Amino acid sequence: MNESYNEHWGRSAEVPVPTADDFGQVVNEICEKALNDAKEQLHPLIRSAELTRLRKRSEFVEAFRRSLEKRIAQSLAAWQPGILAVFQFDDPWMDKHQAWDGSIHLLVKVARLSQAIKTLGKKLDHSLTACLKQLGWSHFHERQSILEVQQVTLNELRHGTSYGAMFSAIYSVPVEVWRAKRQTG
Repeated sequence: MNESYNEHWGRSAEVPVPTADDFGQVVNEICEKALNDAKEQLHPLIRSAELTRLRKRSEFVEAFRRSLEKRIAQSLAAWQPGILAVFQFDDPWMDKHQAWDGSIHLLVKVARLSQAIKTLGKKLDHSLTACLKQLGWSHFHERQSILEVQQVTLNELRHGTSYGAMFSAIYSVPVEVWRAKRQTG
């Protein structure tokens, strides 16, 4: 990913959205890097274990999930410079003690709604679903969709309406995954 920074805005320069042919490869790289990130958080003696054994470890699965969320957020933000921040949120009806069901829910903070972000979310979901099914984990096999990307505007946040109301919730408050860098000085 392009790591250069735009001097004026203090954030990453826009990276071109992959073509339809390259999208699957980009998502495969996101998944591979997320797996490596999750392995890095394990004890060194466990890191080289087979994926079939690692997926039974809750700390590995949770680290993989968080890394996927972060890497997807970074990719979305690189492709769409209008994104101000990205938050993950859990389904409020899902028991916190329950194992991860394989779904990822992201809220994208924007100044105004964007059809491009909606389209990217659908493309990412399609490719991510295919990629995760290849891992052989049982809870991905039957899934038709894994990623949900919703947009929340500054106005919705200010007035606590629509997805902006989630930020005032007592349970399942969205957690920031990525934020645009601000210009200093």
